[in-house]
Amino acid sequence: MVSGTIQYTEGDFALSQGAFSQAQPLALWKGACALACLGAVIGLGVATLLSKVLQPVFPAVSEFTAWGAACGAIVLVSAGAWRLSAKRSPMQEAALSHPQAFVLDESGLRLSTATAETRMDWAHFLAARIDPDAIVLRTRDETIVLLRPTFVADQATWSEAQRIVSAHVATSSGAIKPEPLS
Repeated sequence: MVSGTIQYTEGDFALSQGAFSQAQPLALWKGACALACLGAVIGLGVATLLSKVLQPVFPAVSEFTAWGAACGAIVLVSAGAWRLSAKRSPMQEAALSHPQAFVLDESGLRLSTATAETRMDWAHFLAARIDPDAIVLRTRDETIVLLRPTFVADQATWSEAQRIVSAHVATSSGAIKPEPLS
């Protein structure tokens, strides 16, 4: 039996979401460039269509089609930045502010706080990712549980946690790498 206390940090959310992803994360600057190019193409296309429609009424409007590309790029990059700046969910806020006690044993995982308790048998877990610095468990309902060595008392306890998880859940290997921030 292994017991400890889970206290998540902000970096743990990106780590846990990327643990089972097959896709490589896209660097922020690459995403901004892709959005700018897409916005420029869309903006130029819309401006060209508008200039053809408005040409008989406003002959000088065709001189401003290049501004459509600039405006499209600005709009899409702004929308992407707004999306990235979204606030954490209430569940993530709670995970950051309220520690959870956990117990791993041969029958499963028990998570508890001051007000609730959850018991999950090993059959509830689909996959586990075990690395020297993290264990990431994925459940049937796509919930992710992240365990770190800092959540337990010592290295021997951490090794026991790794042994218990690997004995009961299908594991994948490879280093878990958090998504780059820039």
